[in-house]
Amino acid sequence: MLLRDRHVLLTGATGTIGSALAAALAGRGARLSLVARGEEALHGLAHRTGGVAVPGDLTLADTPASVLAAAEAALGPVDVVLHNAGVEVLDELADVDLEAVRQAVLLNLVAPLVLTRLALPSMLRRGRGHVVAVSSLAGVATFPGLAVYGASKAGLTHAMAGLRAELRGTPLRVTTAELGPVDSPMMGRIGTHPPTAAAFARALRLHVLRTLDPEEAASAVVTAVERDRPHVRRPRRAAPLAAVAGAPRTLVRAVLTGIPTATAARAVDDGQGLRR
Repeated sequence: MLLRDRHVLLTGATGTIGSALAAALAGRGARLSLVARGEEALHGLAHRTGGVAVPGDLTLADTPASVLAAAEAALGPVDVVLHNAGVEVLDELADVDLEAVRQAVLLNLVAPLVLTRLALPSMLRRGRGHVVAVSSLAGVATFPGLAVYGASKAGLTHAMAGLRAELRGTPLRVTTAELGPVDSPMMGRIGTHPPTAAAFARALRLHVLRTLDPEEAASAVVTAVERDRPHVRRPRRAAPLAAVAGAPRTLVRAVLTGIPTATAARAVDDGQGLRR
């Protein structure tokens, strides 16, 4: 989907990757609804990118509906929902704070599912839409101290695979970005937990991973959306590992070839979802 004049709803907009995504999307001519909790930073980002600030805490039950309604009131129907909001939990599972577990699952997994569910009917009626999830290579194979974070991201990746299967036969598209470590405050916090820091340091020494620049990660995601790619995996050196982990999903897609989906059938019956 070419992004010029398309309405993109971006969550987690003021974070390191989110700010880079907002700049990249604005550079492609997208109209932006920017979602984050911190209002001062959010309004500053909206001013810099020409977007609309939509403050909200996505861990609260009513927020996904309210931010979608606010975005549509400001800029019209949403063409792209880009789920970037996320939080890490850095601790051994035996010691982790239980409220931190709940908040991470709500923000990293539940909120994207709920917001996608709310956005899909309008996209299907208009026959145009793209769902994008910024996931993580921690959802492929994670390090000690990141069990909760890795589980939430694995769930997000798996959910997008299921959604992609459900949307076969419609013009809607789904892109999952599985990103490795990005130069950000999150990586700085990871350095404070010795087992996790040691694991990342060894992976970097062995050249299994490298640290991504935020702008590099954002550019890869935006390019994948414009080219309708189902996956973007960075750094490239880790992409084969992610592809191997995703092999069962690839096999399932092959098995499902030619089998109609209920979503596509409804769109055809209603005369909807037939435009690109």
